[in-house]
Amino acid sequence: MGFLTWLESTGYSEWILTSATGWPLMLTIHAVGLAIIVGVIFSLNLRLLGLYGTIPYTALRGLMNIAWVGIVLNVITGLSIFMTQASSYVTSLPFIVKITFIVLGIANLVYTQKTLDREAVAWETAGAVPPLGMALAGSSLLFWVVAVVTGRMIAYL
Repeated sequence: MGFLTWLESTGYSEWILTSATGWPLMLTIHAVGLAIIVGVIFSLNLRLLGLYGTIPYTALRGLMNIAWVGIVLNVITGLSIFMTQASSYVTSLPFIVKITFIVLGIANLVYTQKTLDREAVAWETAGAVPPLGMALAGSSLLFWVVAVVTGRMIAYL
């Protein structure tokens, strides 16, 4: 726990906790990043599940790039928030579950991007998403819902 205690005692961590702007700034940017991720990922997955039929599958790649902006924002602010209470976060079940499902969600996003790069044209030609695409979309929705819900539970459990 020495490293975690050190993280908590850094000037940066103390600034986040004690300044008038540190904590609100981190939470605000984290919320914006989350809104970007969830908004984009949900739209993408709903398209793969058959909604928004006028959006071509090949156009989803650009949409996915926007999700990466949200992920970068949340990695930076999430690590910053983590530093303030690292010792308690590493033993928090909701935090551990949240991080696990974020990793699963990001892995799913990477795999979905690679699959779309390879298969989007064929899916458009066929006019349907195969079971793999449906499974990726459904599991992605599950991963991100669990990550968001357990993230909210961290403050209360």
